[in-house]
Amino acid sequence: MSTPDFHGNISDIRAIERLIPGQRPSAINVANVAASIRPFKFVVEGGDDTPTSMPRTAFQLVYEDGTVLLDSGLDKATHDSFSEAGDEPYDPPAFARLKQALDQARLICFTHYHADHVAGVLTADNFTELARKTIITRDTADFLVNNPHRPHLKLSEAQVGEFVHVDYETYLPLSPGVVLIKAPGHSPDSQMVFIRLASGREILHVVDSAWNMENIVREKGKAAPWVKEDKEALLAQLRWLNGLRSSEPDLTFLITHDQTQLDKVAEEGTVGRELRII
Repeated sequence: MSTPDFHGNISDIRAIERLIPGQRPSAINVANVAASIRPFKFVVEGGDDTPTSMPRTAFQLVYEDGTVLLDSGLDKATHDSFSEAGDEPYDPPAFARLKQALDQARLICFTHYHADHVAGVLTADNFTELARKTIITRDTADFLVNNPHRPHLKLSEAQVGEFVHVDYETYLPLSPGVVLIKAPGHSPDSQMVFIRLASGREILHVVDSAWNMENIVREKGKAAPWVKEDKEALLAQLRWLNGLRSSEPDLTFLITHDQTQLDKVAEEGTVGRELRII
């Protein structure tokens, strides 16, 4: 049975990107606060047993007058909940710096409700302050209240009401140079993010539609038994992303959990390895 088509249209996304006036971001930086080590066969269907480092990240967009954070990383207790042994790599200084960046950000946006993307805000001592500048979709809000990714991250209706709620059908301009792309599949509330820097460099943050560039190259989904996804929807997204690799060779892909790809874009100078702190 053939997979459905994904709605993404790069020309439409570029048009939406121009809607919010203002200077585009001058830089994008990555916070790499932790990692999980998983066999490659769980990351990409048909893979082998090679241990694969899957970083847990957040991204910072730098503007002349402030910053925007895409996702918020996770505290150590939440990270330990991903491993029975609770002994996978974690970088407390990196998370402390991310916490500073969250405090200083003008805007924060959750790409979806999973713990490694939201816990940095949800477990913060200044939760209310951060929530009031954090954009979430109504689907994400529903998960945070009724079906949190980790029990300790469950929010009350009053708490989730502190966030900035949005709802959209296909694309949503987030800030100058940045567009949210609705991409349910990895989770029902998943989004991708298109970014155009002031330099003209275009970046597509695929978030968790792929865990590794090889998901895109091979058009093969994940095979982790603990992950419940809409496989047909994800295969359509992977097919679209692989098509962009050919048709848009200058488009840079960011993949949340692919350390090799993150190292590549950092070495090229597209992404900085240090968050900007005022």
